[in-house]
Amino acid sequence: MSRIPYPSPENLSPKIRERVGENTPNVTRMLAGASEGVYFGFNALAKGLMRTSPLDPKLRELAILRVGYISNATYELFQHEPCGRFVGLTDAQIAAIKAGDTSSGQLDDEQVAVLNFVDDIVHNVRASDETLAAVRNYLDDVQLIDLIIVTGNYMTVCRFLETTGIEIDEEAIDWDVYTSTP
Repeated sequence: MSRIPYPSPENLSPKIRERVGENTPNVTRMLAGASEGVYFGFNALAKGLMRTSPLDPKLRELAILRVGYISNATYELFQHEPCGRFVGLTDAQIAAIKAGDTSSGQLDDEQVAVLNFVDDIVHNVRASDETLAAVRNYLDDVQLIDLIIVTGNYMTVCRFLETTGIEIDEEAIDWDVYTSTP
């Protein structure tokens, strides 16, 4: 049972109510309790990061998964481990991301730089000059800014999930549909 109740459909604004149905993931059901501007703004950010960012989807999911593992966010991992596989991460790479393992050979040099950068942001807020320089060897400024925003956004998501106590859905999101639907 969630720690904060899911909003009742009759208490939602009409614009939000038309977006939230019986097959809506629990995270979206809980988010529907936010103000209309926050609900739609958050969804626009999430969709931009997932659908139109020039950041390689494997690097995006590496960042999201690493934040989820550091945050012990079960719901996040339930949803994004399948997404990681959907974009081409292997089970061995996902295990390395979970462990923060940069020396097993499962992650290439670019992925190691991103993993170290995400760890640095999560633990220290301001990335060190060293981790910033390493990730800049692989990402242009737009990709780097998107990586920072992905990391921060999913730090927020994990805190939202864990504080509200959102329950695991019966099935993970269909990432093929989510990433291709307007």
